[in-house]
Amino acid sequence: MHLKRNTVKKNGKVYEYAKIVQSVRREDGQVTQKVVKNLGRMKTEEDWERAESILEAMKKGEEVVKLKDVKIEKQLELGGIWAADDIWTEVGVGKAIRNSFAGRDFEYNIERMAFLLAVNRLYDPGSDLAARKWIDKRAYCQLEPEEQWVYRTGYRLADQKDEIEEEIFQNLRKNLNLSLNRVFYDLTSSYFEGKGPELALFGYSRDHRPDRKQIVLGVVMMDGIPIAHRVWAGNTADKSTLEKSVKDLKERFGIEDVTFVADRGVMSSTNLGDLEDWGYDYILSMNRRKNKTAEKLLVKDVPGSDKVRAREVRSEGEKRYILCLNEERRKKDLEKLETVREECEKELEELKKRYENSQEGRGRPMTKESTIKQAQNILGKNKRLYDIKFDETLEWELNEEAWQYEKDIAGKILLVSTDNLKPSKTLDEYKNLKDVEQAFDDLKNFLKLRPFHHNTDKGVRGHTFICILALLLKKLMEKRTEKTFKKIMNELEPLKANILNVRGEKICQRNEITHSQEKIFESLDVETPPRMLVETKK
Repeated sequence: MHLKRNTVKKNGKVYEYAKIVQSVRREDGQVTQKVVKNLGRMKTEEDWERAESILEAMKKGEEVVKLKDVKIEKQLELGGIWAADDIWTEVGVGKAIRNSFAGRDFEYNIERMAFLLAVNRLYDPGSDLAARKWIDKRAYCQLEPEEQWVYRTGYRLADQKDEIEEEIFQNLRKNLNLSLNRVFYDLTSSYFEGKGPELALFGYSRDHRPDRKQIVLGVVMMDGIPIAHRVWAGNTADKSTLEKSVKDLKERFGIEDVTFVADRGVMSSTNLGDLEDWGYDYILSMNRRKNKTAEKLLVKDVPGSDKVRAREVRSEGEKRYILCLNEERRKKDLEKLETVREECEKELEELKKRYENSQEGRGRPMTKESTIKQAQNILGKNKRLYDIKFDETLEWELNEEAWQYEKDIAGKILLVSTDNLKPSKTLDEYKNLKDVEQAFDDLKNFLKLRPFHHNTDKGVRGHTFICILALLLKKLMEKRTEKTFKKIMNELEPLKANILNVRGEKICQRNEITHSQEKIFESLDVETPPRMLVETKK
């Protein structure tokens, strides 16, 4: 076979056409050329290059398909799923789930379903029904999920959470060489829409939704990676959660020598004593108010010229108190303090006028009791700054001592620690709690942990565990690439699996991989997906 060029002149213009021909011998013995394939008009050099490639393919016996015979039935998400699946497998998450359910015969592959529910939170988090639809219609996978599989997977994961978590941690410890020197612990809350199950109770809301029932969620992290979590009833006090979390480290994970880093919410004399009894060092921040030790130490100076600085202001045996000052934060706190004062006094003045006017008008006059109550509502958490009085009308006076204290502690935090780090290093370790705060932000605003719509405790725990697994994938991908997850997905999201119908035959083929996508896969230590993929359903 060879390529034959035909030239046609028409209306003073020259047109070129190409065909693939093959020499054949006729019955009379003469050799002639048989047209094997007409390639049409050749307009550019690229057209001739395409013609040559078609000729080479035909010589190798490869079938050449016309574009009109190819139909793209649908596109499926591939890039992020492929990368997440490789990491899920490599760090042993899938293995931990399979081992936990070994010997139990389910009607579906629970490990695959757990992965797809987790990766769905990274792509398009929504309701359980929406997750099933996304898996079925938009994800490159080998499942055709039924609706009940979503609920059952969550329930079953909740039942086996501790066992799965323990094996995942051991796999992470082995595969990632986790630093076990610091454990970071913090709490958040997440609210419900609707009545909710027994866990759903009113409590201190970090979502600023005191009108909604909630749960309390505690997360333990190492090296920026979530290793354990606990769900408590919505009215659980922060400091009461610490004991269970510490027992997890000792009894479930076998971590003996570590420094526990936590925020002021878990601070109490009992908790400090417990940590010491359990043999853990700690770095904890102290409440800045209603604590005599803190009130005495926070007003001290932190000399120096650095914008952020720290110094030891007291020691009691192995316990050290580290006073920290951030000059930029101090400036903002002082500005906010002045703004609060102006706004409170302006509103109090307006309330006073309303009271006085009500005594002279025709309507029902305001009472002394209702006026004082409104004044207290105006002040809110700033009640400590003012003394409210009432003689013939509403009066108030700035509490100079309380005001001076607020100015003295602006921009400061007081840490208590049994670690032997330098003050500046102690502050650096405490600041790493921002990893947990960022994790909570990811859970709530990116992975859409809230609001809960589940009516059973097991449903809540299962949904939370799936979100934690999604968070684990997100953090691992960010850690490997040193990029934000948004940047990672901006590159990987365009990579699709295309379901082609070629003359009735189904073919699954990815689109071309760009150089930047190759770089992402390389930094993730993930092999790029092959051009031809296995069927998407089984």
